Amino acid sequence: KSSERFLATFLWCFSPFQPPDATPEKAKRRDLGFSPTTGTRRMSPCPSPTSHGTQNPEIPTAEGELNSDSESGLSRRGQPQTEQDVFLELHSQVRSSLPRILKIRANLTSLKALEGSRELENLLGVSHSSCVLSAELEKSQALVSQAEKLQLLKANHGEVPAR
Repeated sequence: KSSERFLATFLWCFSPFQPPDATPEKAKRRDLGFSPTTGTRRMSPCPSPTSHGTQNPEIPTAEGELNSDSESGLSRRGQPQTEQDVFLELHSQVRSSLPRILKIRANLTSLKALEGSRELENLLGVSHSSCVLSAELEKSQALVSQAEKLQLLKANHGEVPAR
């Protein structure tokens, strides 16, 4: 669950979509009592009507969670989503944002101030030469398909074959 939260927050940060207040409807829904700088809410002697669970579903809350339709457990058609559906949706979002992430990473590596120092590794969390994101994405896709095959075998035969 925490990895889904991290991935959802990560994807929100690199989302190719417009900022949250790009449309008038989203601007109305924005919680003006929340400060993204401090991560706190405005204190008031009387509760406002917007403070009772009407947070913007596309902005992370103070706890770092992302509120969305997938968090509520219902798909757009009203069908309950499985963990696998949520995972595949997040995996698809990662795959679609990969070119943008690679472009940002390339821009960071070309900065003169970061050349020859460990700042870039600290900023990205890993050495840029040791991790090829597209290869990691392919590995995770292969593992997902292998897990799906094992689940199908287990469902059809009642047990997983020995290796």
